[in-house]
Amino acid sequence: NTVDLSKLDAAYEAQDGDLLTGTLGSKVKISIAAGATVTLSNAVINGTSSTSYNWAGITCAGDATIVLSGENTVKGFYEDYPGIYVSTGSTLTIKGNGSLDVSSNGYGSGIGGGYNIACGNIVIAGGTITATGGTYAAGIGSGSIASCADITITTGVTSVKATKGSNATYSI
Repeated sequence: NTVDLSKLDAAYEAQDGDLLTGTLGSKVKISIAAGATVTLSNAVINGTSSTSYNWAGITCAGDATIVLSGENTVKGFYEDYPGIYVSTGSTLTIKGNGSLDVSSNGYGSGIGGGYNIACGNIVIAGGTITATGGTYAAGIGSGSIASCADITITTGVTSVKATKGSNATYSI
């Protein structure tokens, strides 16, 4: 199922097998269903920080896998949330041959949790990843006043660049 993000005008929960492509044109919540494997193929989600959009760029509703194809960008919406949120007790696996440039829009991590928002496990098993944390936040991991579970980077990864936000202690 190919989903053109530019045509969405309501919140969307990606299901197993979905391919997300295009540039998100509306300020709507994008999530991935628990247990789903979803492909990002030249997808762009550029969040706008506002209390009206109180969510991450992508929210994983449970264990999820993101397969990267082409060049992808995900930026969180509300400032306390990350670019990609991994809920506690869940595992996000990122793989594939594409690239992902991911960041928050304020105080969250690029991938993981946000300001006072803990996160689950993160496994990076492929792709070229550039993750940038917001103020007080890691590029991959958590924001201030929170923690994450395990973060694993395997040998199948082309490149991982994690940049901590200002005043943050760690990049990962």
